[in-house]
Amino acid sequence: MKNIIQICPTYPPNIGGVGNYANILSNYLKKKKINSKILISDYLENKNKKITLFGKKNKNLYSLIQNNDAKDIILHFSGYGYASRGLCFNLIWTLEKWRQNLKSRRLITVFHEIYATGPVYRMSFWTSFLQKYLAKKLLNLSDISFVTSKQNKFTLSSFNKKKKIIYTNVFSNIGELKINKKIKKRKNKAIIFGNIYQKQILYKDILLNKNKYELFLKKMSINEIFEIGPNINISKSNIFENININKIGIRSKKFISNLLKNSKIGLVYYPVGQMTKSGIIAAYASHGLVIFNCCNEEVSKSNEFISGLNYVSKFSNKIKNNLQKISNECFRNYKKYDLNKTSSLIIKYLKKK
Repeated sequence: MKNIIQICPTYPPNIGGVGNYANILSNYLKKKKINSKILISDYLENKNKKITLFGKKNKNLYSLIQNNDAKDIILHFSGYGYASRGLCFNLIWTLEKWRQNLKSRRLITVFHEIYATGPVYRMSFWTSFLQKYLAKKLLNLSDISFVTSKQNKFTLSSFNKKKKIIYTNVFSNIGELKINKKIKKRKNKAIIFGNIYQKQILYKDILLNKNKYELFLKKMSINEIFEIGPNINISKSNIFENININKIGIRSKKFISNLLKNSKIGLVYYPVGQMTKSGIIAAYASHGLVIFNCCNEEVSKSNEFISGLNYVSKFSNKIKNNLQKISNECFRNYKKYDLNKTSSLIIKYLKKK
């Protein structure tokens, strides 16, 4: 059994996309006889005895990795998860020191985020310069880097064009279908899936554009919506007149997977250029749902998702006649970067001498 270290901001049972990604990867690697020691910066609310906390001040991180015999570290990077305002100087310094002590040590970084930015009146604008500096330093320190959106690959490549950077979407955290299921064999159901924040954004857009959503759902013959995940304080009534929303809460992966593969539509509100970073969209795509995303964003060469090709942003008769094609294209795109393919790339690198 080969031993490695994985470092991430949080980990299940706490809810978080980065922690879920690390957990799925860890479970897959274990089946391939690669055991991960999980180190996290913050437990938040729930504890997991199988992982080790080093805290956001990173005080004991160096001793934890230095005293472990693993020569490979996979770092799941999102600056805010490791330090206040994303200024994780101690994390970078620790990894730099660890690498210097033994030349055979290797660092694989999965850049879930690179740096944040915002308008000049927000703190994120002023901290973005230091965050960018840290991201550049981490890229140069890493032997190989992974990114979960094409836009992030372009950004990271601009820091150092010589470094190896691999693009891949995030994994579905409820499993993946091997073969897509035909749309005509599915029930006339739609899905709303996600954490409280993500669902609040979606519901806000639905309430602002109610006619648009109602028209689409009606034309798709949707007669019922299932809402999955933590409950939020939005009344079931007065959203859609003739479509009932069933709030089913938090369920098992098997239950959710079965529900998704038998439904037609997945509703979401997410920036188009970052759709490959969303675990919700990964769950929809890996189960062949037709994704309906009303988030308006300019199409660019960095977008993996194209409206009318592998997701839907507005209704048309052409769309209705091409639902299966859209579903197939979205499913095919996901399979290019699924758990097996991405993990196999990581395993191949880990086994290099």
